[in-house]
Amino acid sequence: MSKTAKKLCIVGTGFSGTAAFYHLVKCLTEGVSLSDAIEIITVEVRSENGPGFPYAPEELLPDHLCNNQAKVMSLHGNDFVDWMVENRVRLASYYPKLISETHPNIPVSDWIPDPDAFYPRALFGIYLQERFKSALKKAQSYGITVQTLNGYSVVDVCRKSEILNIRIRNNNNDSETEITGINKLLLSIGHWVPKESALFQQTSMYLNNPYPFSRLEAHVSQWLKSERASCALRVYVKGMGPSGIDAVLSLAKPGHFIYSEQGEVVRYQKPDQSERTHIIVGSRCGFFPAVRGKVIEHKFKFLIEDTFNELERALDKKLKLDDIIELIDCELREATNFRLCWSDVVTPNFESAYHKLKHDIQCPEDNDLMHTILLKARRMKFYRFLNDTEKERYDRELDTHFIRIAVPIPKQNAAKLIALFESDVLESIRVGYSGAGEPKFNGSKYELRLEDQDSYFVDAIIRASGQNFALSDHPSPLVSSLIKSGEIVENKEGAYNTGGARMVNDESYQVVRFDNEAGEYRPSQTIYSYGVLNRYWQNERNFSAAFVEAAIWLAKDWSKFCCEMPKKQTKLAASLD
Repeated sequence: MSKTAKKLCIVGTGFSGTAAFYHLVKCLTEGVSLSDAIEIITVEVRSENGPGFPYAPEELLPDHLCNNQAKVMSLHGNDFVDWMVENRVRLASYYPKLISETHPNIPVSDWIPDPDAFYPRALFGIYLQERFKSALKKAQSYGITVQTLNGYSVVDVCRKSEILNIRIRNNNNDSETEITGINKLLLSIGHWVPKESALFQQTSMYLNNPYPFSRLEAHVSQWLKSERASCALRVYVKGMGPSGIDAVLSLAKPGHFIYSEQGEVVRYQKPDQSERTHIIVGSRCGFFPAVRGKVIEHKFKFLIEDTFNELERALDKKLKLDDIIELIDCELREATNFRLCWSDVVTPNFESAYHKLKHDIQCPEDNDLMHTILLKARRMKFYRFLNDTEKERYDRELDTHFIRIAVPIPKQNAAKLIALFESDVLESIRVGYSGAGEPKFNGSKYELRLEDQDSYFVDAIIRASGQNFALSDHPSPLVSSLIKSGEIVENKEGAYNTGGARMVNDESYQVVRFDNEAGEYRPSQTIYSYGVLNRYWQNERNFSAAFVEAAIWLAKDWSKFCCEMPKKQTKLAASLD
C-alpha cells in the first residue's frame, strides 16, 4: 500500500454499514478515476458482515418478519427479490423453514418469490451477508485493499489534524491495536440497548431485551424451573412495537400455529403444561401497530404539497405543531365523511388490542387510509421545523402514535397475535402516560401499577420498549469517547435535548465537532454518521429506504474525496445555527 493511500473506515457492518460498503465499492469501481490507492477498513463486533443486530440468521426465529414487503427491502432497486429469484432453488433447499414461514400453503420446491410478501428477517440477513461478500470480491478485483476486522470493537478515536487514529479491541482476548492514518470514518453502529435506567428493581427474572432468541429461550427455561407450579409462568413484555411482537412470538415458540389450506393462521396449539407461559404485553397506549395494508390513492385536500416548505408557502403561514395535527385531523374527517379523526389515532375506540387487530384485518380500508395520511405527514419531515418546546412535546406525546400508524406490522404477525389471544395465552394491558406503570418487585412478583386498571402481578419481565436516543445512555465506549473529546456533539435546541448527534445540516451525514483549539463548533471533515445515532432519525428516516439513500450520499461524497489530488488542508469555517 502506497504512502498516499486514502483510508476509509466503516464502523459497523449491519444493514447500514453494508449499504455504505456496497455503494462505496460501486462508486469507486464504476466510471471513477482514482488519484490514489484506496484502503477500506471495516470493523464489526460480530463474526459475519451484513446482517448486524436485527437480521442475524442465527439469532432469530423464522416468524421474526421484516416489517416491509420484499420489494422495498433492498440495497438498491428490487435487488432482494432479484437475489431470491436467482437463488430460488438453493434457498429452498438450504432454508426451507424461512420460505415456509411466508408461504405455509405451498411446497417449498414450488416457491416463487413474491415482491409483495413479508419474508423472515433471517432471510434478509443472508442476502446482506452475500451482497457484502460480492462487494468485497469486486473491490479486490479492482485493486482496492479491503481489511475486514470481525470480532473487534472500536473503543477510541484520536485526531491528528484532519487524520484519525483508532484504537480497536479484540473481543475474544481484550487485546488492543491502533490503526493510523484514517481519512474518513463512518459510524454505522445501529440500534443499541441503552444503559439500563429503569427505576424498578431488576432481578434474575428480568431480561433487558428479547434478542437473541437463544438467550431469551435460556432465560425462560430457567424461569420455568424456578417458578414451576400448576399455573403458567406469567411474563410481562414491556413494549408492543416490532420488538415486543418478536418477544411474544418467541415466548409462544414451544407451541405451534395451525394453518388452513389457504395458508391462513387458524389457531394456536399450546405446548405441554411444563413449557407454558402466560404472556401479558403492554405499552402506554395498549395497542399494537396497525396492520400493514397498502398506501392507497388518495386526493389530499389539506396536506396538499409534498414537502413542508411547499405546504407553508401554499398556505401562506408558518405552521406550528398544532397546525399540523389540525391538518391531519381535517384530512381524516374529509376522507371518511367525519367517521374518523385525530382522536381515533391517539385513542383508538376499541376495548383491547385484540379487538383492534380483528378490526384491522376485517376492515383494512380505515387502516390503509390512516396509514396513507400519517405516512405522508411524517415523510414531510415536519419535525425539523418545530421549535424546541414543540419537539419536546412531540417526542413525549405524539411520536408513539405516528410510529404506530405509519410503521405497521405484517398481516401474518397480526393473525398469530389474534390466535394467541383466542387461545388465552396472550392478554394486553394499557400502562398509560402518567408513569404509573413502572413495575415494583415485592420479593416474589413484579407488580404492574396501571393508570386506569387494577394492578397486575407477573413473574418475569422482558423489556422490548422503544429506543432511548440520549447519547449519554449509549453503552459504547466509542460513543462515550467521541462525546468526551468533542468529536460528536449531542444535539440540543434551546432547552431541549432532542437526542442523537448534531449534524452539519438536515441533508448531510457529516457530524458537527467541537474544535477545542478554536473554541467553536465546526463541520467534521472526517467523521460521518447515519442511522439512529443521528438527530431526528427516529422521527424522519427510520425506514429501510432512508438507509440506502444515506449510503448513496456517503458513497458519492467519499468517492469525490478519493478522486481529488492531494492538497494542503484548509481551515473550513462553520456557519452553524
